[in-house]
Amino acid sequence: MKDRMRERRKRMAAAAVLLTVFGGLLALATVFDLQVSYLLAAPNLVEGRYFSTNFFCNLVEVAAMAPIWGFATFAACILTVYSHHRSGPGRSLRVFFFGLSVFTGTFFLRDMMKYLLQITDRECIMEQTWFNTLMTAFGLLVTALVLKLAGSRIQAHMEVLLPFALAIVGSCCCFLFVELIKNPVGRMRFRAMHYIGDYSYYTPWYRISDAGQMLSGLGLDRDCFKSFPSGHTFSGSMACLMMLFPDLFRSWRTKRRKTLAYAVPIAYTMAVAFFRVAAGAHFCSDVLVGGTMGVLAVQFFRWLFLCRLREKFWS
Repeated sequence: MKDRMRERRKRMAAAAVLLTVFGGLLALATVFDLQVSYLLAAPNLVEGRYFSTNFFCNLVEVAAMAPIWGFATFAACILTVYSHHRSGPGRSLRVFFFGLSVFTGTFFLRDMMKYLLQITDRECIMEQTWFNTLMTAFGLLVTALVLKLAGSRIQAHMEVLLPFALAIVGSCCCFLFVELIKNPVGRMRFRAMHYIGDYSYYTPWYRISDAGQMLSGLGLDRDCFKSFPSGHTFSGSMACLMMLFPDLFRSWRTKRRKTLAYAVPIAYTMAVAFFRVAAGAHFCSDVLVGGTMGVLAVQFFRWLFLCRLREKFWS
């Protein structure tokens, strides 16, 4: 009983520290958002061009969404195997989860290609039938390979992988909240303001912007007004699902691997956040909120499926 109380106090203290740090960083970002973007992003932007000229900024633009689609594909494969070995009506869900895996596997590559084609001004290729067929074939191939090569191992370790899959699904689904916030807030991206040469449309993160309506006559893409919060940083923070590895696998409970399980995703998320600001795609407050939402989602579903409901999965 005393041990539980100590553990609870430690968690509460850690939560209080994290909340204080987050609040302090958000306050600083609120004050210095525009100045920081001037410093980091302006040198990487040129007149008449929407996307950054910096290679690393563009690399992150293309690849940062990979964790959310990669983990989602793996989770769908786990659920496909799980439902396949179920009896009764539950077995029919294997078709749904197989299709979900193909869908997420398709978007793993399609999302990267989308940003690459946008940066190189070849976005029209995405409308071609052959392109979409190729993307779907990739998703089907990835799903088939995972099920063929790892299906038996997934089934053998189902008691460990099932809660992991559910934690992945729950965490990734929280991306919907990011999308639900973006449109109503309508915050204009720094690089969009640079593109038109007018920074008067800047608004702090907590204020709803009407820049989209005011500039509707310029024919700007709706993406120009989706700065807050950062979807790329949220997606990049799904790498924090690696933090669940020590809870699931004994081989990851060594000091070295625990350090890797925490250091790698945190470093990756911070790198994504930095280069999204440097690209002019987001302000500091955008990446701070987007990344924090992702980390909190992972930790919540970690607690729900690996702590609170763990006994049910192991029974």
